[in-house]
This record gives sequence, structure tokens and C-alpha cells, in this order.
Amino acid sequence: MLVRKLKAAVIVAAAVVSVSVVATPAQASNCSRGGGVYICEYGVTSYKLPDGTKQELVVGTDRAVWTRWTDSDGDWSGWMSMGGNAWSTVRAYDYDASDPWTFRVFYFDQTAEYWGRNRDHDGNWSTWTRYDLPLNG
Repeated sequence: MLVRKLKAAVIVAAAVVSVSVVATPAQASNCSRGGGVYICEYGVTSYKLPDGTKQELVVGTDRAVWTRWTDSDGDWSGWMSMGGNAWSTVRAYDYDASDPWTFRVFYFDQTAEYWGRNRDHDGNWSTWTRYDLPLNG
């Protein structure tokens, strides 16, 4: 129960921060990383898996969430679009403490709605789903 309340508090804190940056500045700049271009102001989110491999997520200039990952040798994949319509930093968190291979990525859209996709144990992704913010844990 405590872990669930802590996760809810983290999501709410991220919501407060993200909602304050929902609008991209008029002079938003583009950055490049690994051959891809993304909105600098939203940064790069990294998530480390139990075997040491990593997943990176960015908001592309098309507002889609883009991801790439390392293999067991540390080599990076190419960027893959996950779709979406992000107007905030993409964040990642462990939503299922019983399985360290699962996690959720989420963003806020232009109207501050919370959207997420879940990665399962085998690396498969759910579709984007709008979630209510867990304000009451």
C-alpha cells in the first residue's frame, strides 16, 4: 500500500511539473541524439532494465513519443515511433513491483490529459490509454 501511495505521489508531482510546461515555447529548439531529432525542452528519459539494458524515450518534432534501446552488447537500436501526441516530457515508472521488466511510459497532451503505454515482461507494448490521475492513491 505504501509503495502504491508513493507511486501515486510521484505521478501527481510529475503532473504538476508537466502541466506547467504543457505548451512548448514559441522558440522551441530541436536536439539530435542517435540520429533522431527531438524537442530539447522535453529532454531524454532513460529507463534501465534488470539486465542492464536501457530504453530511451523522447518527444519528436512530430509530437510522437520515440524510443530506442540497447541490446545485451550495449549497441543502440534505431529510433521507433510509439505514436502519441505529447506536450510534456515523457516519463517512465515501474507500475508493477512484482515484475521488474514491466514499466509504464506516460506524457500529458495539449489539454493536460494523462496518457500511458505499458511494457510487458516480454517487451510488448499496450496501446496508448488515457488514465485518470491517481490522486487518492
